[in-house]
Amino acid sequence: MPYIKTVPPSEATGKLKEVYETAGGPSAARGKVAMVRQVQSLNPGALAAWSDLGAAIMLAPSGLTRRQREMIATVVSATNHCSY
Repeated sequence: MPYIKTVPPSEATGKLKEVYETAGGPSAARGKVAMVRQVQSLNPGALAAWSDLGAAIMLAPSGLTRRQREMIATVVSATNHCSY
């Protein structure tokens, strides 16, 4: 398994700290950021764009309800043996 350097929330500064705080996901309020987000920590602009895309997919007006979108995400994660 390859090792990817990441910046943990406790060491984040500047734009990365701002992105972690505003787009760090559901655990950000507790000072935690999922590894799937931290893996993008060396490019805060990309992390912010990725977070914006996720919000648009899950929260923007759609023909699917929020519940349906969450169910799709859950099935995809389970199929991929993903824990988040």
